Amino acid sequence: MADGLRSLRWRAAIMLVGAGLVVAWVAMSGRMSYVIQIDYTWSRGFLDSAAVEIDGEVVGVLESYAEGVDVTGFRVEPGEHVVRVLREGCEGVPDTVTLGTASGRLASFMADVDDGVRCRVLLR
Repeated sequence: MADGLRSLRWRAAIMLVGAGLVVAWVAMSGRMSYVIQIDYTWSRGFLDSAAVEIDGEVVGVLESYAEGVDVTGFRVEPGEHVVRVLREGCEGVPDTVTLGTASGRLASFMADVDDGVRCRVLLR
């Protein structure tokens, strides 16, 4: 009887440790964070290294991480955010996105350059 209880305790301990490792893995993998992602494949050469402004503050630049992967992500807090891509000589047109439990954890934009009358960087 004592051996049976001891093996049950070991199984319960192993299951608790395993569950703790799964929770830690999910938390550290970024699955619980909110991300604004900008894909600039259409204007790759022109927008590479362009600054990204979120809520009036420059948070980073668009940069390619591998050949053909022209997507950059920025972690943000949940809520409403105003996003704009800044490029010298072009007007950045702001766009607004809301992230949260009802609206999701990921917002994805496509950055494009409208070079008609004046140069503008658009988020679609």
